Amino acid sequence: MEAIARFYRHAHLSFKALFGWLSPGVYLMVMVINPLSQLLFFAMLAKYAYHSSNLAGYVVSNALLLCVLNAVFGMMTVITADRQMGTLQLVVASPASKAAVFFARSVFHILSGLFTAVLGLAFGILVFGLSFSFGQLAWLSLVWAASIFAACGLGFVISSFALWSPSMHIWANLLASLLLLLSGASYPRSHMPGWMYRLSEFFPLTRGVEATKALVATEGDRFTSLLARIAGECLLGTGFFLLGLLLFYFAEYLARVKGSLDME
Repeated sequence: MEAIARFYRHAHLSFKALFGWLSPGVYLMVMVINPLSQLLFFAMLAKYAYHSSNLAGYVVSNALLLCVLNAVFGMMTVITADRQMGTLQLVVASPASKAAVFFARSVFHILSGLFTAVLGLAFGILVFGLSFSFGQLAWLSLVWAASIFAACGLGFVISSFALWSPSMHIWANLLASLLLLLSGASYPRSHMPGWMYRLSEFFPLTRGVEATKALVATEGDRFTSLLARIAGECLLGTGFFLLGLLLFYFAEYLARVKGSLDME
């Protein structure tokens, strides 16, 4: 029990410290108003482009895409915060499990991403007058949890680049743009060129957006077919987290050999 309590304290304090220097007004602008304005823009664009056909699918898919703020920019701070504050060497030298340390820091970003997506869904329901059954919402929560876990896993991989690169905002903005482009949230993936369609299969949120659109358009027992997409997102997210840890351990090895950790 003590280990679980320590894990929770570490997760909570690291997330709280991220916004500790911000005022509530800035937090409201970054985590609420900015994501909702993004949702409104893409929803209105889809309404214009598709003449309101299957508008609910595009609104709800773009609500899921709001998690990119946490999955990319939030996860980027898992390692970059240590580098900027000069504590990265202490984390490396510590005998504590690196896997436990970094996964604890990721937990609240996954929950925050889910909260932001749910907030976007409520906003979409209110603005566009959408309605969903209890079954749809229950399955939607499973799909979104798996998709946001996978997106945070990819964000952790990019975060590990901070061990070598000081230009993390370039990597983070590039990844956020790729997730918006390849997810198919604002247009059907069938419109993509062949190479882009195949590339999108290796990115998180792709299966989540497909499942979300299917959920919005489907009623009844066909929901069980979504399990494969949920399993795919969970597998992808686990792989990304493991890859991020391998990159960290590789950087730690290079640091011990060359003494070059977090050096530009």
